[in-house]
Amino acid sequence: MRKSKFRYGFKKECEDYAREYREELHLAPHDPLCPRQLANHLEIPVFGLKDNQVIDPEIIQHWQNCSDGEFSGLIIQDGMYKEVHHNDFHHPRRQNSNISHELAHIILGHDLDVPIKENGERAYDRQIEEEAKWLGATILLPKSATIHIVKNELLRSDIEEVYGVSYSLYQYRLQVTDTMGLIRNSRRKYSRIA
Repeated sequence: MRKSKFRYGFKKECEDYAREYREELHLAPHDPLCPRQLANHLEIPVFGLKDNQVIDPEIIQHWQNCSDGEFSGLIIQDGMYKEVHHNDFHHPRRQNSNISHELAHIILGHDLDVPIKENGERAYDRQIEEEAKWLGATILLPKSATIHIVKNELLRSDIEEVYGVSYSLYQYRLQVTDTMGLIRNSRRKYSRIA
């Protein structure tokens, strides 16, 4: 039996966050949620690289010309104050994913004190990165959204434009939420009753 990489109840907790934030923003459970709108609601400033006055122009130029997209985002904090800095040279859908991922770290209360090791390498904790990846994706596309998309037969272009996500993120969420299985089971159940 494969051991889950998340603690018991974590995935439900993420769905609850996605639903609760939509309620607070007066959105339906399946509605798109803009991560910048959520950041504003949570009073977390979000800054891109392009016009960032505190970052050396040479660093900005490096990331503008860097094709591998290595830098996605980071959180700067000072006590309780936190702000998100992200790579706004990325495609807008990728930016949404990047911002949502960074917000997920904050929402989950991850320890963000040491992003860089003493030797200059990036500190990487696989567990908290996986948690932020899961919650970030859930914020953008909770199970209620994937069900809504499938039931309403939205086109790929509509999914990308309306929800502001890549099609690969949608396919990932479709798979991990077992949306198709849930819809099949509800149709079978309905056909038995009828």
